[in-house]
Amino acid sequence: MKSRLANRILNPKRSGWYFYKLRTMCNQLPYVDHSGMIGKKYIKDNFASHLSQYRAAIAATTFYPTIKYWETSASGCLTFMEITELNNGKYLGYEDQKTAIFINEKNYEKKFEEFLNDSNNPKWEKIAANGKKFTMEKLSNDRAVESLVEIMKNLI
Repeated sequence: MKSRLANRILNPKRSGWYFYKLRTMCNQLPYVDHSGMIGKKYIKDNFASHLSQYRAAIAATTFYPTIKYWETSASGCLTFMEITELNNGKYLGYEDQKTAIFINEKNYEKKFEEFLNDSNNPKWEKIAANGKKFTMEKLSNDRAVESLVEIMKNLI
């Protein structure tokens, strides 16, 4: 609490609370596990292995989507993504209830409870599988290279 307060006063536009407000709010929920890295390594050596122990994960950044959005959905986890007008996350192409679950500061608890109250519903696995497929087909490194080659061809 002291660290958060000090950061908000001393570095109001550089703190984790500023860039990761919703993620910070989610981490305060009793059923959210935020066990990340120890030093420079994840508990199970890498992020993909770490995520494989979960059925769902949260990707939430206040101002713009980060690589965690792709990594989380590519792992096969049901991904709760912060997609808002502020972070302009819609450009990624994910669809709410089809390839991810969109959350924001007003609905995140309700969305989590819906999942937790019916976690064995096959619709969650279907959304996670669709998210993985979408990510691998549209947002992979191979796709990015192909897109870059096309841009270069058009420029030449």
